[in-house]
Amino acid sequence: MTSTFRKIGQFEISVDDDVVNLWASPEFNLEAALEYAAAMETIIDRMTSVFGVMTRFELPPIIGPDVEASLKVTAKHRAQRGMVAVAFVIPDLDHLGLSIAVAQWHRIYDPIDVPFAVFSDVETAGPWLREQIESSRKKPVLKSADHKISRGDG
Repeated sequence: MTSTFRKIGQFEISVDDDVVNLWASPEFNLEAALEYAAAMETIIDRMTSVFGVMTRFELPPIIGPDVEASLKVTAKHRAQRGMVAVAFVIPDLDHLGLSIAVAQWHRIYDPIDVPFAVFSDVETAGPWLREQIESSRKKPVLKSADHKISRGDG
C-alpha cells in the first residue's frame, strides 16, 4: 500500500541578478520540501555561476528529520551548482525556536562549507549576502564561518 501526504507549507521564489529570494512558511513537510527543491533546480538553471540565497521566514522553521535530510541533499547540490551563502531573515530574533533552527542550519550548511547568517531584516541581510557573493568571486574556495545573528541595529 502506498500512501501520500498532502503538501504542508508554501513558498515563493524570485531572482534578482545573482540572488535567489525565497519566502517560505515556517511549517512545511517533506512534500513541500521536495516541491521547493524542484522549483530551485529550475531557478538555478538560469543563475550565474555564483549566487546567494536570501530566505525569509515569519517565524523560525522547525523541520522534521526527513525534511532536514532532504534539505541536506538539495543544499549540497545547490552548493555544487554555485550557491555560496545563505542569509536567513526572521523578524523576531528572540523567538524561542531560533536556536533549534540555527542548529538545524548548522547541520545542513556546515558540512558543505556554505556560510549562513541570521538577520532581523532584509536591509541588513543584503549587504552581508552581497559581501559573501563578491568575496567568493575573488577566492577559489570559500570556507564556512560561524553563523552570525544580526538585529539590524548596527
